[in-house]
Amino acid sequence: MKSSKLRIALTVSAILLAALLIAAGVLEIVRRETASSLQDQLAAERWGGESAQLSCFFAAGEGYDASRILSVEQTVDASLTEASLAAEDGARLWYHVYSTETSLYGAAAQGGASLQVTVFGGEYFYLHQMPLISGSYLAPGGANAGYIFLDENAAWQLFGALNISGMSMTLGGEEYIVCGVGRIPKGTLYDEAYGGKPRAWVLYESKAGKTVREITAYEAVLPNPIDGFAKGVLEKIFPADEGAVTVENSARFDLLPLFAHLKERSTLGVRTSSVTYPWWENIARVTEYRCATLLCVETVLLACALLLCLVWIGIAWNPTGRALKSGAVRLRDAAEEKYNDLTRPKPKKD
Repeated sequence: MKSSKLRIALTVSAILLAALLIAAGVLEIVRRETASSLQDQLAAERWGGESAQLSCFFAAGEGYDASRILSVEQTVDASLTEASLAAEDGARLWYHVYSTETSLYGAAAQGGASLQVTVFGGEYFYLHQMPLISGSYLAPGGANAGYIFLDENAAWQLFGALNISGMSMTLGGEEYIVCGVGRIPKGTLYDEAYGGKPRAWVLYESKAGKTVREITAYEAVLPNPIDGFAKGVLEKIFPADEGAVTVENSARFDLLPLFAHLKERSTLGVRTSSVTYPWWENIARVTEYRCATLLCVETVLLACALLLCLVWIGIAWNPTGRALKSGAVRLRDAAEEKYNDLTRPKPKKD
């Protein structure tokens, strides 16, 4: 009877153990898929090699403007050269994006609307890969200063159509040519963070950009031969004591940073910085919180599975446990005896 009850208990525990492991595995898949869905957090992975993606965010009025970018480029190049990091012929070793947002009135054939305008320099659309509906992305460089990129909301409100590449419009009273239209990301989180206001993108070299020199976000993909190297380079340029917040995007969903995020959960609602994050960073921070929560549940499930294994190993293999304990005692006694032999005073020779 006792043996029968033991078999039943072992069977039930085996089923429970399998359920715990399956649940933990499913949560891990969900966590990984949730993190990998944010394409603008995977720029270092797309770039390849030992690289890291970094973002620096600044509060308005801190004095960071586009005129500093040349100095930033020179400092980064010098840091990479000092670390003996060099690009192959014709290749780039790193790239960056700097941007800010403002509100301007746009008008076209169909009508007009107040637009949320991102003014940027650098490879913005290489990092933030908004799906194309028509046309092409707005490439950096002064030659493209007269072009504008719209999201689908702006295209509908201004033109009543999406295939509008090459058409003219005005932004802040200045003439622009539409180079392309992008699809707005879908989902509840995007609806909240991206917002319902139509959006447009222009370059810092444009007429609109020349009136908005301050930058609020600087992003880069840099070589990272050892952990923390790339982040250290940018933190020297944009120190925290000057109001900058630096994030290593490419590592934020790794296990150790997520566990560290769990420790900070009690203070996540406390803001001591005046930095206002752009919509993509707000999405990443909410996703980071969700992934940390999933990891917490995974850890609890795996801990329960381990505890269950230890309990039933102790019950089912009690003789083995006693044998191990006996062996450990004998090993300890042998070690003590050897120690006593070595430390015991030797008799003096005549």
